[in-house]
Amino acid sequence: MKKKMLAAVLYAPGDLRYEEIEVPRIGADDVLLKVKAAGNCGSDLQRIMVEGTHTFPCVPGHEFSGKIVEIGDKVDSFKVGDKVTAYPLVPCMRCEWCLQGEYNLCEDYDYLGSRCDGAFAEYVKVPASNLTKLPREVGFEEGAMTDPACVALHGIKRAGGIRMGQSVAILGVGPIGMLACQWAGAMGAGKIIAVDIIEDKLKIVKDLGVDVLINAKKEDVVEKVSQETKGKGVDLVMEIAGSLATQRDSLLIAAKRGRVIHIGISHSDVLLPDEVYTRIFRKELEIYGAVNSNFSPLDNEWKITLQFMASGVIKTKPLISHRIKLKDIAETFKKMYQGKMIYNKIIFSP
Repeated sequence: MKKKMLAAVLYAPGDLRYEEIEVPRIGADDVLLKVKAAGNCGSDLQRIMVEGTHTFPCVPGHEFSGKIVEIGDKVDSFKVGDKVTAYPLVPCMRCEWCLQGEYNLCEDYDYLGSRCDGAFAEYVKVPASNLTKLPREVGFEEGAMTDPACVALHGIKRAGGIRMGQSVAILGVGPIGMLACQWAGAMGAGKIIAVDIIEDKLKIVKDLGVDVLINAKKEDVVEKVSQETKGKGVDLVMEIAGSLATQRDSLLIAAKRGRVIHIGISHSDVLLPDEVYTRIFRKELEIYGAVNSNFSPLDNEWKITLQFMASGVIKTKPLISHRIKLKDIAETFKKMYQGKMIYNKIIFSP
């Protein structure tokens, strides 16, 4: 086994270096993965270029898949050669939430790519308990997108799911939004409305079963949704962009007793005018929040998602805009941050 590997290492916000470091040493309950594909999450840009990780130096990257090349002494559920993906949140298994099987709400968690080294590297160390085998029909690139697909599914489930024929609006159709559109269709939504400000993204979801496309730069979102729903509003609104405009519109376009789920990460204060805020009680809205996804034996959204990906119901390849070698990752993130690159899902390969 090699002792050295190449990895993207973050030393400070904006200081990402592609360099040689030690291959991780695994413990008895861990496996070592050879990374085959690693995707960029929306949170990675902010983490790498602005906020930084929780510790430095740190290897970012938490959406990935790979092949097992080494297993710990106590690992008996996987073997060398298995193709897997990994739940990035490492639960403490001690707090009240972990004991209830709600790992995503763990009070003392570790996290691959921000609290400990992640997958923007040739190899990554992962607890075996966080792994899921990839079905034969799911490739490494698709496997690396299991996490965002699960986040979209978890958000819909948190809001009570979708009943046959209900209308759904997705505000922000980046990768998670695109996957939410597909889940909505798979669950029997009657009308799916997608809102974004980038025309290319709207074109992608048009081929993924979306009924109504709204470019918020060209049309009034509230007015258009009112037209499409005959003034009723939307049964389920998914706010995924994390912008003030979509946070505001999510309350304005919801139907009476509609449900609004907030998934998008906000990077500034959320200030809502009185006329917007009062919609919450005047319409008797139900407001939900969702973070990460569930991986517990009681509710394993990763296995469910991979089954739907294997059957072709959930498609991930149309979401990939770039395939880039890991050695070019620092320059890529710089271009993304400077707005010099139009992208959707980027897959990095060592």
